[in-house]
Amino acid sequence: MGLIQYAVLNDIHFPYEGNAYYKAIKLIEKYPDLRGIYLNGDVCEIESVSAHPKSPRAQQSLLNELEYANKKFDQLEKLFGDIPIDYICGNHEYRIFRYIRDMAPQLWGMLEAPKLFRFDERKNFKFYDYKPTQLVKVGNTKDLYVRHEPLAGGANHSKGTAEKSVVSIIYGHCHVYQSYTSKKFGPEPYNVTAVSNGWLGDINQDCFNYRGSKDNWQTGFSRIDVDEKTGEYEIRFNYL
Repeated sequence: MGLIQYAVLNDIHFPYEGNAYYKAIKLIEKYPDLRGIYLNGDVCEIESVSAHPKSPRAQQSLLNELEYANKKFDQLEKLFGDIPIDYICGNHEYRIFRYIRDMAPQLWGMLEAPKLFRFDERKNFKFYDYKPTQLVKVGNTKDLYVRHEPLAGGANHSKGTAEKSVVSIIYGHCHVYQSYTSKKFGPEPYNVTAVSNGWLGDINQDCFNYRGSKDNWQTGFSRIDVDEKTGEYEIRFNYL
């Protein structure tokens, strides 16, 4: 019994991943006792059905985007064998279903994300839907969870998230690194930490030009070291 590791990766945006993604994978491969990987939303860009202005490359079909993503998932399976990989759906993956809802409502319910990404064929992948109550526990940690989006907006979203939550959370969506700890008052006070987990995309891609504040985006991911016996943990953000 000793320290075990988990990795949380956010906002990769296949096929627009950056070099930081590949650096992260190389680091994770070297973990002494890896027990799980969390792909915490917006793993795929899904630009072809985006409501935002599209780059010329987005004229590719949704099928091509899905094929590219599935090749990347094949690579992860090959690299990490039996290590569990939890896929937390983000708003970008949900673009597919929002498009069906708005443009072809007659097809609603006919397609499911686990089938589109072949998660029903991947024995070590587990898929979690995109919804307001999204919350997935990180392994055997005492009180650490992941979800794609913060619980608060604005410049200090980690502060707002920590103040609203009763558990510690690693989230994405914002493409920056932030961390804030809120002490909960009561007979037995305890701390809640919220971590904004950066991102792993390529900032130079045209598809990200709709965001005027992208110059402060930070590439990186979180490694969680956990005491296997007690569930106590330390979150380490890796700048890349």
